[in-house]
Amino acid sequence: MAVTVESKNIGIKKFEKQKNTLAKKVLSIKDEDTVRLVLYYIEDLNSTKRITKAQYNKEIEEAEKRVKAGKFVTNEQVMKEMKKW
Repeated sequence: MAVTVESKNIGIKKFEKQKNTLAKKVLSIKDEDTVRLVLYYIEDLNSTKRITKAQYNKEIEEAEKRVKAGKFVTNEQVMKEMKKW
Protein backbone atom coordinates (compact mmCIF):
# COMPACT_ATOMS: atom_id res chain seq x y z
CA MET A 1 0.00 0.00 0.00
CA ALA A 2 2.83 2.44 0.83
CA VAL A 3 4.21 1.98 -2.68
CA THR A 4 0.89 3.02 -4.20
CA VAL A 5 0.67 6.10 -1.99
CA GLU A 6 4.29 7.01 -2.77
CA SER A 7 3.72 6.56 -6.50
CA LYS A 8 0.61 8.69 -6.32
CA ASN A 9 2.47 11.46 -4.47
CA ILE A 10 5.23 11.43 -7.06
CA GLY A 11 2.58 11.80 -9.74
CA ILE A 12 1.03 14.74 -7.91
CA LYS A 13 4.41 16.40 -7.48
CA LYS A 14 5.17 15.98 -11.18
CA PHE A 15 1.75 17.36 -12.07
CA GLU A 16 2.28 20.43 -9.85
CA LYS A 17 5.72 20.96 -11.39
CA GLN A 18 4.19 20.82 -14.87
CA LYS A 19 1.54 23.37 -13.85
CA ASN A 20 4.23 25.70 -12.50
CA THR A 21 6.26 25.32 -15.69
CA LEU A 22 3.18 26.10 -17.77
CA ALA A 23 2.41 29.18 -15.65
CA LYS A 24 5.96 30.50 -16.08
CA LYS A 25 5.79 30.01 -19.84
CA VAL A 26 2.44 31.75 -20.10
CA LEU A 27 3.72 34.66 -17.99
CA SER A 28 6.73 35.03 -20.30
CA ILE A 29 4.60 35.52 -23.44
CA LYS A 30 5.12 39.02 -24.81
CA ASP A 31 2.67 39.01 -27.72
CA GLU A 32 -0.88 40.15 -26.91
CA ASP A 33 -2.47 38.00 -29.61
CA THR A 34 -0.68 34.91 -28.34
CA VAL A 35 -1.91 35.59 -24.80
CA ARG A 36 -5.43 35.99 -26.14
CA LEU A 37 -5.12 32.72 -28.07
CA VAL A 38 -3.87 30.79 -25.04
CA LEU A 39 -6.63 32.25 -22.88
CA TYR A 40 -9.25 31.42 -25.49
CA TYR A 41 -7.95 27.85 -25.71
CA ILE A 42 -8.05 27.37 -21.94
CA GLU A 43 -11.53 28.84 -21.68
CA ASP A 44 -12.65 26.60 -24.53
CA LEU A 45 -11.27 23.51 -22.80
CA ASN A 46 -13.18 24.36 -19.64
CA SER A 47 -16.42 25.23 -21.41
CA THR A 48 -19.24 22.79 -21.81
CA LYS A 49 -21.46 25.40 -23.41
CA ARG A 50 -21.94 25.22 -27.17
CA ILE A 51 -21.99 28.39 -29.21
CA THR A 52 -24.62 29.25 -31.79
CA LYS A 53 -23.98 29.12 -35.51
CA ALA A 54 -24.23 32.92 -35.58
CA GLN A 55 -21.58 33.23 -32.83
CA TYR A 56 -19.35 30.76 -34.66
CA ASN A 57 -19.64 32.75 -37.89
CA LYS A 58 -18.94 36.00 -36.01
CA GLU A 59 -15.77 34.53 -34.52
CA ILE A 60 -14.64 33.35 -37.96
CA GLU A 61 -15.25 36.82 -39.43
CA GLU A 62 -13.29 38.45 -36.58
CA ALA A 63 -10.42 36.03 -37.11
CA GLU A 64 -10.39 36.75 -40.85
CA LYS A 65 -10.24 40.50 -40.11
CA ARG A 66 -7.27 39.98 -37.79
CA VAL A 67 -5.47 37.96 -40.46
CA LYS A 68 -6.13 40.61 -43.12
CA ALA A 69 -4.81 43.26 -40.73
CA GLY A 70 -1.64 41.21 -40.24
CA LYS A 71 -2.44 40.42 -36.61
CA PHE A 72 -1.43 36.78 -36.52
CA VAL A 73 1.50 34.59 -35.60
CA THR A 74 2.87 32.15 -38.15
CA ASN A 75 3.67 28.56 -37.32
CA GLU A 76 7.34 29.35 -37.90
CA GLN A 77 7.18 32.19 -35.35
CA VAL A 78 5.52 29.92 -32.80
CA MET A 79 8.11 27.18 -33.32
CA LYS A 80 10.94 29.72 -32.97
CA GLU A 81 9.41 31.09 -29.76
CA MET A 82 8.91 27.59 -28.35
CA LYS A 83 12.62 26.87 -28.72
CA LYS A 84 13.28 29.69 -26.25
CA TRP A 85 11.19 27.94 -23.60
